[in-house]
This record gives sequence, structure tokens and C-alpha cells, in this order.
Amino acid sequence: MKAHLRMSLLLAGVVVLISDARVLAHTDLTVEQARDLIASTADLVVVDVREPSEYCDARGHIPGALNYPLTSGVLQARYAELPMDRPILVVCRSGGRSNVAANFLDAQGFPEVYDMNGGMNAWLWETVPCKYSGGSGTADDPYQIATAADLIALGETPEDYDKHFILTADIDLDPNLPGGKVFDKAVIGGWDSYFGGVFDGNGHRIMNMTISGIRCLGLFGRVRDGAEVCDLGLENVSVVGVTGWVQDGIVKHLVESKWVGGLAGYNSGSLTRCYSTGAVRGEESVGGLVGMNWRPITDCYSTASVRGSESWVGGLVGFNEDHVHRCYSTGAVSGGASAGGLVGITGGVGGSTGGTVAYCFWDTQTSGQLRSSGGIGKTTAEMQTASTFLVWGTCEHEGVWTIDEGRDYPDCRGRTVPESPSLLARHSPAFCQGPGQKATPIRSIPLTISVGWVCFRANGTSILS
Repeated sequence: MKAHLRMSLLLAGVVVLISDARVLAHTDLTVEQARDLIASTADLVVVDVREPSEYCDARGHIPGALNYPLTSGVLQARYAELPMDRPILVVCRSGGRSNVAANFLDAQGFPEVYDMNGGMNAWLWETVPCKYSGGSGTADDPYQIATAADLIALGETPEDYDKHFILTADIDLDPNLPGGKVFDKAVIGGWDSYFGGVFDGNGHRIMNMTISGIRCLGLFGRVRDGAEVCDLGLENVSVVGVTGWVQDGIVKHLVESKWVGGLAGYNSGSLTRCYSTGAVRGEESVGGLVGMNWRPITDCYSTASVRGSESWVGGLVGFNEDHVHRCYSTGAVSGGASAGGLVGITGGVGGSTGGTVAYCFWDTQTSGQLRSSGGIGKTTAEMQTASTFLVWGTCEHEGVWTIDEGRDYPDCRGRTVPESPSLLARHSPAFCQGPGQKATPIRSIPLTISVGWVCFRANGTSILS
């Protein structure tokens, strides 16, 4: 049945081509034919080229359809993600955009393309609503998190914790806003559930997150081995861990507040280009970004104030058992004897020898701490000087930092660079040409380089790595 139907449809397309050479190679279908094709073709890819607001409206979309909007240019930018060796059915609202999209895919060499005439306006069969604000949770089509409701829904859906997500807007979790709340546990995951997927902050921020709970607190309670969180800012967080009673059957256990951080209470995944501001409080393993860390943290910072009443309290990480690289912290830190400006403790507990801290700094003045289990303490003036961070600024290290020298600390937020700041290694092929070639940093004079590269400038002067 499947082979017969597809052969009939392809022959119909050939007849059309013979009758009019101007028509490209795709095949037009009625909605009834499209429905039959979907039912009979297991490897069919349905591509919905409507805009996200249409794809996610009350009418829904065809189950399994991928959203590649035509008008906003997503299809044109990402068509290479679609498989060339599978048949593709293109749909839109009424048939106009799907025809344009089918012609486009024809021109890109896709061999078997179908266009559903009449569009979703004529579709009478099953549809499904969007989950979150769009997407399907795959690496090529991540779930889109655009609102506080989306984020809260993710937290309440553990079966999606292994999926891919992308933040598409800044989100305000202020508990005073309509629908807002003070969370009594981590927003995503917790003591008994891990986030194991990919969360791409996409350069956006989550603001005013307020948590008061017992253990494993932060945006993420626990991040599993193999998970990734990147390009995410957490601003003005208030994360407070308190000792409390936990019911287990009919027996209650007194549980101390440990593993508390702005981004994650407990991390076994990869954290890259993230930051936190605000305040974090707890007892044991408390950090401005992460409470307990077991995997790499790279290009991150925290300005959050941190307070712990017992052991392992740090401006960035409370307890570290892996590699922390190109990070810094500036927040006030207070706690027991193991409090550190950047890290409370790195390895060495219970026979453990794991954990390293490389190319990291903390502000000794604003933190009130002269010690840290890793990192280099600097004054505020030094922390706001580009040359302090020269080790970050090589093309070899694919630097992502900027600094407004003399006025602020380094920034990895990926936002528009102000007119005046120095540049700490930009992602640009011009910076990574080999020895003896020319590299041209933004707003600087081209220089001939024999050793190293020009990767940032301070007060108008280029500095060589």
C-alpha cells in the first residue's frame, strides 16, 4: 500500500512536470492525500512552516510536525538539518507558504517533497497542542522556554528532564507578579530527581527567582552526568536553605540544609558561560553558582553574596571535585573555617584528591576573604583591569569575555559590547590566524604577529598573549 501510494503520487508529479516545465519537482497533495501519506509512510517528515504563534495556537499542529517557519527565515537558515534521504511533507495555514517552501527545498536538492494544498485550514483530523512555547525537545528542535509558566511546567514534568531546551526570552520569576510564587524546592529537579538534558540559556536571563527549602536548591536541584547548561544568566536570586523535617512514611527525619547554589545545588553536568547575582544562604556546601560540584565549570562567574553556617562555603562553588576554569566571583562570603572567596574546598575530603581550579580569581575586598581553595585573590582595582585576565584572552582558549576596564568586572553575557570596553578574546576568525599573519581586533590597528595573537586591548592599547 505504502509503495503503491507513493509511486502514484510521484507519477502524478511527473505528469505535472511534463505538462509545465516551469513547475519544480515537488508533488501537490490534497489534505486527504496528505493524511493517507502520513498514515502509510513511517519515515515521512512533516515540516510546518507557519510562525511559532500559529504552530502553537489553539488549533494545534499535525502530530510530530517540525516547526521551521518560512516568513522569519528559519527554514532558509536551518534546512540542512532536514534529512535528504526521507520524504518531506510541507504544510502551512492555507497553502501559500508551503508552496514557496516546497520550491525552496526542491532547489536545495531534496528529492521527494510534497506540498499539502489548503493547509491546516482544511485539515480535519488529529492535531496536538504545543508543549511549552514550541519545539519537540530534540537537539535540532529544542523545546522553547519563553515564559515563567513554561519554566514552571518544565519543573513539574520530570519525564522531560532528558530533553533539549532553549530559552527564547528573559523570564521574571518575581513572586509578587501574577502567578508568581516562592518555590519550596529547586525550580527544576530536586533531591530525588536529576536534570539530564541540555538547557541553552541563549544569552537570556532568569530574574528574581526566590527559593526557600531544605536541600538541593537552585534553578536546578541536581544536574546529571552528561547534562549541559550554558549561556544563562540568573539575576537577583534569593536562595535560602533551611533545616527541616522530611516525612518518610510515618517517620520524620531532620534534614540539614546543604547543596545550595544560585544555578545548581548539586552539579554533575557541564556548566559553561553562566552567571548569578543576588544572595545564597545555607548550611553546608553553599556557593554563589553551585553548592556541590563534580563536573567542569567554565567561563562562569557569580557576584552573589554567600553565607553558610557550617562547612564548604564559596563565592562561586562550595565544594568542588572537578575542573573550574576561567571563572571568578566578587560577592561577600561568610561561613565557617572553610569559607573561601572563590571555592570553599577543592577535593581532599574523605580521601578524595579530585578537583582543580585554573585561571580563576576572586575579589578579596568585596568578598571579605583572603583565602580560597583554589584561584587567585585580587583587589577590586585589579579585578577591573584587563591585564589581570590576560590568560583568558587567547584565541587558543576561544575567549568569550569583555571588560569595561576600570569600571566593571569581566562579562560573559554575550550581549552588545559597549562602545568603550576592552575586548577579551572575541569569536572571530581574524583573531585566530597563524603566526606571521595579520590579526585585526575591533577598533585597533592591524599588527603583524610572530608569537601569539592580539586578543584584547586595554585603554586603546593592544596586548599580546
